[in-house]
Amino acid sequence: MGKSYLFISGKGGVGKSTLAAAIGVAAARAGMRVALVDADIGLRSLDLLLGLQDRILYDMADLTQRRCSLDQALIKHPEFPTLSLLVGGQQARPKEFKRLDLQKILNTLHKRFDLVLVDGPAGLGRGMRNFVGLADEVLLVATPDAVSLRSVEKIAQDLYNQGIRPGLLFNRYTPGRVLAGELAQPNQLAATVDLPLLGVVEESPLVLDAQHAGHSAAQTGDEGMDTNFLDIVQRLLGLNNPIEDYLPEKLTRWQRFLKWLED
Repeated sequence: MGKSYLFISGKGGVGKSTLAAAIGVAAARAGMRVALVDADIGLRSLDLLLGLQDRILYDMADLTQRRCSLDQALIKHPEFPTLSLLVGGQQARPKEFKRLDLQKILNTLHKRFDLVLVDGPAGLGRGMRNFVGLADEVLLVATPDAVSLRSVEKIAQDLYNQGIRPGLLFNRYTPGRVLAGELAQPNQLAATVDLPLLGVVEESPLVLDAQHAGHSAAQTGDEGMDTNFLDIVQRLLGLNNPIEDYLPEKLTRWQRFLKWLED
């Protein structure tokens, strides 16, 4: 029986979908059976981030309206055969989906995959509420800035009121700013919003190049980023993999170069 995670964010533009796609690729690369579900109804993006946009025949709306089977709706990744994608309806609206139908889909995916990663929409709208409570765990994605953290606190409180304690993922962290004293260490920043930190992904200019080529952020060739994503996968599986503070001697050659430019 697999485990499911819902990726959400308080605001758009923090890289939620980017992380969901990359974590899915990292898990598949490690040999896990992974289902990625694009639940950002009407605004799907995982197909583009995985280079699968030309392979889509059916979507979640077709599935819930019995126009196709689950096998027909699932798109297998050509490079990672244990990774499959189910996309939301591009022309559909969140209110057209019934929670019972979504629950049935997730239950079936649980039986067939080790990890089910649901990329939800940003904010507190109907699309997010459709999936909260259906996935096993909720992951809040944020960038290390005041605006993003404020929105995280808002959504976390809403989830607390429903009896859900989300985990936190930081995206686009800059080690050079930490060492310059301009940014708190990840664990310290997570403590300010009282959320368990499950992963940190560092800023890299290689991500945009990968996306333009139809690849995920886990396919940049940046060993540091590959480690970031694999560490997150291990934590999602329950392995005790502590997040360490940034220290000068732990910076990669690329990070040292970026820090030199900043200085």
